[in-house]
Amino acid sequence: MYKPKEIIVHKSVENDPTTKRIIETAKVKWIHQVDNGKSETIKKASKILSEAEQNMLSQILAGKQVLYISPAGIAVDMFEMPDDRMLCPHFDRLKLASNGCFYQCDWCYLKLTYRAAHPYITLNVEYDKIKNQLAKRLNKAAGEVIFNNGELADSLAMDHLTGAGEAFIPWFAKSGNGYLFMLTKSDNVDGILELDHGGHTIVAWSMNNEIISRKYEIGAPTFERRLAAAEKVQKAGYPLRIRLDPIVPFDGWKREYAKTIQSIFAKVSPERITLGTLRFEKGFYNMRNTIFTTGSELKNYLDEMTPMFVPKYFEGAKNPKSGKYSFSEEIRTEIFRFAIGEIRKYSECKIALCKESAPVWEATGLQASQCSCVCQLDYVDMSS
Repeated sequence: MYKPKEIIVHKSVENDPTTKRIIETAKVKWIHQVDNGKSETIKKASKILSEAEQNMLSQILAGKQVLYISPAGIAVDMFEMPDDRMLCPHFDRLKLASNGCFYQCDWCYLKLTYRAAHPYITLNVEYDKIKNQLAKRLNKAAGEVIFNNGELADSLAMDHLTGAGEAFIPWFAKSGNGYLFMLTKSDNVDGILELDHGGHTIVAWSMNNEIISRKYEIGAPTFERRLAAAEKVQKAGYPLRIRLDPIVPFDGWKREYAKTIQSIFAKVSPERITLGTLRFEKGFYNMRNTIFTTGSELKNYLDEMTPMFVPKYFEGAKNPKSGKYSFSEEIRTEIFRFAIGEIRKYSECKIALCKESAPVWEATGLQASQCSCVCQLDYVDMSS
């Protein structure tokens, strides 16, 4: 169970019930109050961040120990991929946390997203205000809407502190047209097993091969613990999905990932699986010499990578987009074809690719016109 070492509270939410719950449960030594949510104010108030080395990686790692409890703000919004050559359906987001994960996975894109500017974990409280934002979005919707709670945070890793599952899962069950998507590496599931979810909360696990997980997903539960948690949640009746991402082509990867896929289906029956491989934003790629904590192996993979697309200007963008840095389309296609073939030995579940190009979708035999990513409620047509 995660326990922060320091909590910083925005004074406007010091009496919020979720704030009180977090403080009471965490029982930390250092609690500070701030009168605004500016990054510099929060970092200055933090004893841990003030004493940490002032380089980016040190600040990021120190920030994993610091919680900032924030007013709700704009907790419901929409994500859209700025480069439409990278196939990714837009989705509604529910931001109960930002930079909201204390694991130290070496490839995590949140390192780049928040850098040293906002290294701390932000938890948004004022749940009634957030529910009002959700209700407003659902009232305007013509049909059903699924809200992704796992893009900027691990959806369950801090649930023992925040009580977010208890607050929102039954709410979505009664919402009519609202669905909650939770993505996690955590096995912190006991608090949601008895909740009335009504099939309106979908839980997905980010899985990886045991060798890769132990080496690069630092601090996260092992593959076996995640799988056991997923089994518990499926037995509790929740719709279950799996994200096998990033698949890393290390020596012997086919043999090992075949075992991983076999182990998954021996325990659970996911209705969907999304696949991905190593891919990095340009900024992350440019920092490859300083951003990793597990040695040079990941950097060596990046040295083999190139941008996914030729540079192209998009409306409103200051700089041309060239997609993420990744392996060649041939290598990515080989990885996905292999994983799909192994999955098909056990299941006809829906399979999708994460943030991939149209040629790779086509080469793997998957239909971009029927994208069934784990974060979507139904199919999405991305063929145009």
